[in-house]
Amino acid sequence: MILLAVGVFTAIGFKIKWQETANSVKNANIYWLLAATISMLTAHYLRGWRWNMLTEPAGYPLNKTRAFYAVMIGYLVNVATSRGGEFVRCAMAAKSEKAPVPTLVGSVVTERIIDLLVLMSLCLLCLGIQFQEFYGFFDQYIITPVAKYYTPISLILLSGIWGVRYLKKRQARNPKTDGEPSLFEKFSAGLQSVLHLKQPLIFILTSFCIWFGYWLSGYCTLKSIDVTQHLTLANALGVLIFSSLGVIVPVPGGAGVWGTVAYGLTLIYGLPEFHANTYGIFTVAFSNILMIVFGALAYLLFFLNTKNANELKS
Repeated sequence: MILLAVGVFTAIGFKIKWQETANSVKNANIYWLLAATISMLTAHYLRGWRWNMLTEPAGYPLNKTRAFYAVMIGYLVNVATSRGGEFVRCAMAAKSEKAPVPTLVGSVVTERIIDLLVLMSLCLLCLGIQFQEFYGFFDQYIITPVAKYYTPISLILLSGIWGVRYLKKRQARNPKTDGEPSLFEKFSAGLQSVLHLKQPLIFILTSFCIWFGYWLSGYCTLKSIDVTQHLTLANALGVLIFSSLGVIVPVPGGAGVWGTVAYGLTLIYGLPEFHANTYGIFTVAFSNILMIVFGALAYLLFFLNTKNANELKS
């Protein structure tokens, strides 16, 4: 995956006008970047808070501060591994909160399903306010692929549901005598936690606020450099969707985001290719720097916080 990321960065790098890119980056507005940073960190804090809402019904409430640190550590790992951060944050939280890793992993899977639903609603909003610009894009890259793979995806989902029901019935026929939940039961508890939320409306509101934070951060990043400062809040929503599609591609370092954002800016908003590539490399570099700096800081604070909490318990 790292070699693939290097290949993607190299291929796009040949299209960059590096001198013009350097000038745009050098003249970036620090205040817009600060606002983008605050918006992004707020969204990540809300993600940790929402995670606690999911684990609490399963019987493992998380410390909100340490949950935020674990989320940031996960993003730090994602810079290099693309998906490994999801498991790392579960391992970190399991260590500090004494919660089973399978339950935490199940809650993260639920998180991603909720995120997908929120993203779909944002796609509809984007299509509604920018129909003329986006219909062709949505038809080619979202509607048609979904329709094409609807049958196999449906079969996979039905097979998964059948598999879960079969395992539950099998466990009911052969109950464990030691009282210890099985690996499947622990994972299932995290997966189904969304069905037992104490405050479902706050959970839904928090989910949308997380994505609003991403949207606002993207808008501030667009405003920070001269080649994209003319773009609007509505355009920023489109860029958020481009970047989300790039995140789906399992390539570390944000290589997928770079490609989809640059392509979308050129295809949909008619931005010159070298300007789109400038923003693509700028936003990926800015995001990676944030994740490395604040992820490393979160790791230190997580270690100190966990140590203090253990000392207080003893």
